[in-house]
Amino acid sequence: MKATEQKKLKQQLASRLYQTRTELGIKQIDLQNEGIISQSHLSKIENGDINVSAIMLYRLAQRYGKDLSYFFK
Repeated sequence: MKATEQKKLKQQLASRLYQTRTELGIKQIDLQNEGIISQSHLSKIENGDINVSAIMLYRLAQRYGKDLSYFFK
């Protein structure tokens, strides 16, 4: 996969994570308070600054009540 394709995929995933969280009315600080992920780490993921690990994506999907495949549609 080319670097440009990887960057596009990362940004699409970041956008989907942000969109889902906000649609559910969940704040970044809520996830931090629940012990799922720190607010700063989630912010970096949602901004596309860093990659989300498979384990973290799974945890977020569970919390959001979504299947993993939802984030790749």
